[in-house]
Amino acid sequence: MTIRFTSLFLLVFGFSYTIANAQLGGRASYQFLNVPVNTRIAGLGGINISQPGIDVNLMTQNPATLSDSLRNYLSINYLPYLADIRATMVNYAFNAGKTGTWGVGMRYFDYGTFSGADLAGNSTGDFKSKEYAFTVAKSHTINHFTLGASLNLAFSQIGTYNSAALLTDLGGIFKHPKKDWAIGLVIKNVGVPLKKYVQGESVDLPTDVQLGTSFKPEHMPVRLSLTAHHLHKWDIVYDDPNQKGKVDLNGNVIKEKVSFGSKMLSHFAIGAEFLMSKNFQLRAGYNFLRRKELKEESKSGGAGLSLGGMIRIKYFEFAYTRSFYYIGTGTNHFTLTTDFNRIFKKKI
Repeated sequence: MTIRFTSLFLLVFGFSYTIANAQLGGRASYQFLNVPVNTRIAGLGGINISQPGIDVNLMTQNPATLSDSLRNYLSINYLPYLADIRATMVNYAFNAGKTGTWGVGMRYFDYGTFSGADLAGNSTGDFKSKEYAFTVAKSHTINHFTLGASLNLAFSQIGTYNSAALLTDLGGIFKHPKKDWAIGLVIKNVGVPLKKYVQGESVDLPTDVQLGTSFKPEHMPVRLSLTAHHLHKWDIVYDDPNQKGKVDLNGNVIKEKVSFGSKMLSHFAIGAEFLMSKNFQLRAGYNFLRRKELKEESKSGGAGLSLGGMIRIKYFEFAYTRSFYYIGTGTNHFTLTTDFNRIFKKKI
């Protein structure tokens, strides 16, 4: 069984890597799948695929983080996002008998109500927009390696236009046998569109290749993380056509070119988790790409930074994160997690 599972995983992993490298440019649909709804992920820079710990939400970042220790854990996440967008995510892990532990989840984004109009500006009435996805995840451990896969059935609705897609995340994680050190690799959102908004029009999926590591020094109450994303594409910095440039002696506008260092740093997100105690933690993260794209020319306003914390009271874990996007604007992330094993055991 182990050999068959590993061979199948490596075959699909290699095929998915080929697809990921083929999709290098253009805007993609279903970008809501990459929004960090979970408090912990948001607090660590918005992307993290190697962070250990008892957290069922991590399977949405890397399905290989799903383990037997997460059975009967339920987590509810709420994000009042930018522009009055509301996002909710629920994840749960359960024991399915001989097949082991499975993870299931749901993500829902409500974009609100919009006023429609035709090309002449005449009102066509109000319409709503929403996107949601259902997730099923499974993992398998071989010595110090864990391989995982998840299927995401995603739907998008913009007024009368609808689309659907089937996507998969394939991930692996290595945990050092003696040190508190882990390395993760994930290929995300590889799949096929099941229904297009408009027949005949192409639909690009938000494929991403990520590599990350998390390490806790032996005598320090902090765990550090470094995650690289969009490894299948080098230049991911947005070229703003409205950006002001310098004017030379002839009156020509010369825009500043993006340096090699800026292009490289835009692929990284860093995070730190301060382990104050078993029931209390603080988190901080920094996303270089977010800062690069959202900071103003004169000042950044904390763009790219995120701060948060977690407190555990009896059977419940409460977490909060504040993510900064641009001056005067940020998002608040809320998470409530509970372990039904402890609740049922206490009642018995």
